Amino acid sequence: MSPPSIFCPKKLKNLEKSGEGHANDSSPISRLPDEIILLILNRLIDLKTLCFCYLVSKRFSSIVLQVDAISFASLVLNPKISDKNTIPSRSFLRMISSLYGESFLSAYRFLIKFKGVKSLCIELLAPGHRAVDSRLFKWKVNFTKKIESFIFLWPNSIWDKDGLCVNGNGDEEESLELIGDLFKKKRVISFQCLQDIMALHVMLLYLVNDLPMLEEVSISDLERRGRLSLSGKKLSEVKEWVHSASETVLNRINVPTILRNCYIPFLKLPVSGYVMKGIYFCVMEMKDMEGGNEFLMSSENGGFEDKEESAYTEAMMEILKKHKGMMLTRNLWWNLNEEAGQHARLQFRILEP
Repeated sequence: MSPPSIFCPKKLKNLEKSGEGHANDSSPISRLPDEIILLILNRLIDLKTLCFCYLVSKRFSSIVLQVDAISFASLVLNPKISDKNTIPSRSFLRMISSLYGESFLSAYRFLIKFKGVKSLCIELLAPGHRAVDSRLFKWKVNFTKKIESFIFLWPNSIWDKDGLCVNGNGDEEESLELIGDLFKKKRVISFQCLQDIMALHVMLLYLVNDLPMLEEVSISDLERRGRLSLSGKKLSEVKEWVHSASETVLNRINVPTILRNCYIPFLKLPVSGYVMKGIYFCVMEMKDMEGGNEFLMSSENGGFEDKEESAYTEAMMEILKKHKGMMLTRNLWWNLNEEAGQHARLQFRILEP
């Protein structure tokens, strides 16, 4: 899916200047009352389409901004960030530009004009692991005003109840050396995922702050690896917090300090009937949040919909219930060097017990 060209910053600016386009007063649609036009626009949802409608005329621009549901999907466009171990500096708009490109920044600025939007869904290709050619890993995150825990699961292969490999590498032969190399690689990817999620979390907090009527919001990975979403009571709690927080507080980086990880060669899932092989599994969480994994079953924090993806939630719960003793616990030490130029450098070290 290519980024919507209408959101090219120069193009959008020029269209807004000249476009206050004028709808033909004799056209049938111009004779419709505002309420009917709004009903039509509320069915469009797509942000790019709404942008075209916004540029039709002054009348349309005022009606478009009253829609209550928006969906938007975008790939990374010319990101300026080059080091996978860096995160953006404190400027939120600089973060948007550096991670997702100027086109996405322009789209974001248009998006926050919709002060009455109630339902918002954004899909992005996470920049930190965009070069990883695998859809086998998935993650879940528990959060409100800060990230409390992060769960990451990456099997080498998934098999159905008939013994057919439905995803991944069907080759069962793995040497200890290969297992060790894969373990290290997957651990590195898990940290890159967490850094992506930190950026998405800040974006979500700003959206909640800028769009006061939100009732549900979701930012998900285009590869269906995971999502951050809020609704109901949790969204209300976050709204109350962000409306009283300063920009410095909104941009504050809170990182998990405990790492638990393990390798599980074989895991049979009784509910879905799937079998997963060669699993790397890790949990990263705040020290004062240990053990709080009930969020896995909460639809507010994002569940997966199809059979294969729901199996990941089942696998995560099975491991936490029955294989916790296999998990090695380490403390994490993070170093944030904010003198690294445009991007702060985030480094981690796993401390020995």
